[in-house]
Amino acid sequence: MAESNAEGKTTYIFIYPTMSDISRITKAIVEVGGHTKFNDADEIRRKDVDIFLPKTIADADRRMAQTAVALLLRCFNKGVIRIHSPISDPVLRLMLEKEAAKMGTKDRLDFQPTSAGQWCLAIGFHQAETISVDVSGWTARINGSFETRISPAAPVITFAVACAVAKLFNWAVFENNIQAFEEWDFCLLRLLVGKHDPVPTNEHLDLGKIAILGAGALGSAVAYILSISDWSGQLDVIDYQLFEEPNLETCIFADIRDVNMPLRKALSIVNRLQGHKIVASERQCRVNAGDAILQEKRSVFVSAVDNPETRTILDTVNSDVLINAGIGGTKQDAGVVLWTEHGNGRQTLSSLYHTATAEEAESTAVPEEFRDKCSRADYRGVSLALPFAGLAGGSLLTASIYRKAIGSSREESFLQIDLLRKQQKITLQ
Repeated sequence: MAESNAEGKTTYIFIYPTMSDISRITKAIVEVGGHTKFNDADEIRRKDVDIFLPKTIADADRRMAQTAVALLLRCFNKGVIRIHSPISDPVLRLMLEKEAAKMGTKDRLDFQPTSAGQWCLAIGFHQAETISVDVSGWTARINGSFETRISPAAPVITFAVACAVAKLFNWAVFENNIQAFEEWDFCLLRLLVGKHDPVPTNEHLDLGKIAILGAGALGSAVAYILSISDWSGQLDVIDYQLFEEPNLETCIFADIRDVNMPLRKALSIVNRLQGHKIVASERQCRVNAGDAILQEKRSVFVSAVDNPETRTILDTVNSDVLINAGIGGTKQDAGVVLWTEHGNGRQTLSSLYHTATAEEAESTAVPEEFRDKCSRADYRGVSLALPFAGLAGGSLLTASIYRKAIGSSREESFLQIDLLRKQQKITLQ
């Protein structure tokens, strides 16, 4: 920008984007991929993607396609998403157009493709040399399909698609296809890996009274999953922050209009859940140790924050179960998702975290909270967050809410999954 002073001399003022305005995904590509320029990393995200659907389209296929489009529009900032469907499906088209409208990018959808490129997803069936995804009951199947399937749970739909998109992103952006066609089954209800018989879900369950602390990537993911379920319940969304521009990519439930206003994150979730069986309320406040809001009786309290300091004050929440999730955000742990559960005599959440000293804050080593594999870290003032990691974390959290509602429990209370490498369950001691 140029300005002229009183003497007629021209002064050039260079305006640089603030770190908070830079895409978290672009930052992740710089950090993980070793790129030195943001523009180069941003250009790498320009990809056309093809989604292939089965001959007979069930509602589960529509929901998987909806979730895939939501993630792909965020992971790949430019390029066309081509929808290959053997039949015309007006219901599916409307669902996908609504997801694209949330990003302000309806023009990126092509419902009459005449060609296909390298980056492809097959939904609801298996296609050779294509990353494929299918679901049945509480089981997600990556790079395979079910001969017959039972009605899937909402968290399984989102988790399965998150895993598949992670593989596609890893191949297309990070040029790593070693595990692209790895076959992987995972039951979110039983935390079971490998081939097994899927178990059914209760589609009309009352989840009880729930609180989510944090309406960012993880909290937004939980709300999105609840919105595509038929479950009922009461949900308090606790967050005082406004949207920032990069939140549109990291928060899968966010709408471009809410981000541009900007609206409070929690209020945006509450507004988007109107008309659903989940009755949501905004609790606009900053939470401190001992606050009354932590002592309100609830079935489940969800920690969806991205800083260790807040997690250290949640041990005394008045809930039957405290659940927590974190996603990696450095070169060492990008793609890592962690789920933990607390209460009933299990290790406390605060014991996993500590407040960093000044020396540790200046250190370039992996932060302490990531040595505990439970959190995200700031990278030069901007938290890195890959959308599929946030959605996978939200899926694990929502499955935990369901488990509490049906009175089921698991021995495991620590679970880690690496979405960018070999997808497997790692139980932490």
